[in-house]
Amino acid sequence: MRSSDSDVVIVGAGRAGHALARAIRRRSQTCTITLIAAHSAEVYPKSAFPAALAANRDPITLVQATASMVAAREDLHLLEESAVDAIDVTGGNVAMRHGSIPFDRIVIATGEEIGVPPALRGNPAVQPLNRLADFHLLHGRLRLARRVLVLGAGVCSCEFANELVRSGREAIVADSARHPLGERLPGLAGRRLRDDLARAGVSFRLDDRVLAVDPISHGRFRAHTACNERLDVDAVVSLIEARPRTALARVAGLSHGVRGIAVDTFLRASADGVYALGACADLPGLARYASIESQARALAETLCGRPSQPEIRPEPMRLNTPDARFAFFAPPAIAGEWQEHATAGSVSSAFLDQAGRLRGFALAGQAVEQRDAWMARVALQDY
Repeated sequence: MRSSDSDVVIVGAGRAGHALARAIRRRSQTCTITLIAAHSAEVYPKSAFPAALAANRDPITLVQATASMVAAREDLHLLEESAVDAIDVTGGNVAMRHGSIPFDRIVIATGEEIGVPPALRGNPAVQPLNRLADFHLLHGRLRLARRVLVLGAGVCSCEFANELVRSGREAIVADSARHPLGERLPGLAGRRLRDDLARAGVSFRLDDRVLAVDPISHGRFRAHTACNERLDVDAVVSLIEARPRTALARVAGLSHGVRGIAVDTFLRASADGVYALGACADLPGLARYASIESQARALAETLCGRPSQPEIRPEPMRLNTPDARFAFFAPPAIAGEWQEHATAGSVSSAFLDQAGRLRGFALAGQAVEQRDAWMARVALQDY
């Protein structure tokens, strides 16, 4: 076992990277921590982006700590604007454009990336929302925008669109899925979520996709869809489903898949001395429900010589959509069926496995008040 005062290199200065640095420092004053940020290393709540952007908040108001504050507070070596090109797990080196850094142990905390649909990649009119720099750019674009096209109908898209209409703008959500949140939801629950948001003023272009976006005047664009519709808008924001950043793992030869870098319940990757946590990590079974903070605490204990596993508290996801009350707990990829019940004020959808056990659910409207009771009934084995 490595000693508790040896070096730890953290690649990624998002929520997971910062949480781990804090947790390590609380447990060890002698461990040398190097935090590598591909962009800036400011601390800010990414979950606040939809409401803050729709409300025209100045980006600076979201910053909770500057990079210098973080470095001083956690007593760490901080490298900003230092994208990592490769991780040599055999030689123990992190390669960057302007040099390399040796490591004893390394933690990958690169998070996930919201991209742009393939047909629109490279189009300067289409802007994803991943980090504070994107927020800065979109803040300028949306300040005078009245009609906004949102690509994707996932959680972030629904939250952003709801906030846009509440701020007095028009929001159009486009996605190839039949209803918001895609195929993860059964029909009645998906339609209820769509209808509630539509009543609030959100326009949907579902079962369709945007093929091109062309400028038509200064600050004005025309989007063309596969269903031959033309949408004239003031801004286009991509919030398609985020994907874990696994490029470094692939180059390093680490085990990975579509859900992220494969780790065990101790957050150990497939090479000695390599770990991963947060949105870029694929934890096994119920461990995937461990919060980032819980993962950081457990990994900090492990890195300080006390192997620990994160505390697991499965909880339903609740959308932050003021005009559409909705909660969802995704079932595992097993055989089963959805059973749905709708009333004037709610929809309750239960996913039952072949033995009749509740494995997931979706609740809309008044049924959301019963989410804790539903969660208590979920059979959590075999996740």
